[in-house]
Amino acid sequence: MKSNPRQNQVKDFTGLESEYLESIEGRRSLVGYLCMRTPVELIEAYGAVPIRIVSSQVAVSSGFNPIRNDACSFCKQVPELMKLDSYKYLSGIIAGSCCDQMRRTVDVLNETLDIPAIIYSAPRTYGQNASFFLNEMKAAFAKLADSLRLTIDENELHKAIKSRKQLRKLVNQKRYDGAISAPLIHKLAGSCLPAEKIIEFLTGLKPLPVNSDSVRLMLFGSIPSGKEILLIEEVGGYVAVDLTCLGDRVFEIKQNLPEEPFEFLYKHYIEHNNCPHRRSYAPLIDYAKQQIKRGA
Repeated sequence: MKSNPRQNQVKDFTGLESEYLESIEGRRSLVGYLCMRTPVELIEAYGAVPIRIVSSQVAVSSGFNPIRNDACSFCKQVPELMKLDSYKYLSGIIAGSCCDQMRRTVDVLNETLDIPAIIYSAPRTYGQNASFFLNEMKAAFAKLADSLRLTIDENELHKAIKSRKQLRKLVNQKRYDGAISAPLIHKLAGSCLPAEKIIEFLTGLKPLPVNSDSVRLMLFGSIPSGKEILLIEEVGGYVAVDLTCLGDRVFEIKQNLPEEPFEFLYKHYIEHNNCPHRRSYAPLIDYAKQQIKRGA
């Protein structure tokens, strides 16, 4: 059978993640997080490992769902996802969101799990009372840290911020070069690995072959399950730009941000987050245009 370089990328990276989790087993807390508004650098600075909670192609159902029927498919899936082995050993969960459905989801997690699940509010519109929402973020992480008996390391916070900046730059360059497939960027967007290990993996990647006859597509929306890209590629399509919550938007490089660590994280993850739920849509549309030029 002919080797598939895109599938091989994901397979190799998944193996690297498994090795890392085995190496730290029992020595560090695993903290699950929801939404792109959660700074992974803070989780790392508290000495924990960030585990992004994402949709799964694996069908899990108890026949009862405490989330209302008209909620988004992801929110309805989250309580069931907690039964998967991927999230079995979480010590806590944190989320930053402007979504009422996500707030209800975290309420349900607190009712059904034996670990703390904490959510902090994020503004739905740009430029809204930044100091209030920044303090919300700080308080939420402090509350989680207190529950798990974790202490922040300021040096690790600076180190994590610097490493993630380098990672975003490298991911954008590799995507421009055609070396990172859409399935792989989904893995990168939710990876538990420290930025340094991801950078080491990505550095050696070469441009992938692309069938000139492939239909080039852009994905747009919130959080996918992963099967969408597989289906597109199975029928000969090619995802050139992925603007979902697990795609290129995760690695957007933002300009003119403050140097102070907490203010930087707030501005990057919350204030300048190009989420489809934000108002106005102008920054997201501008970013989409940039990515279309890159992937065209």
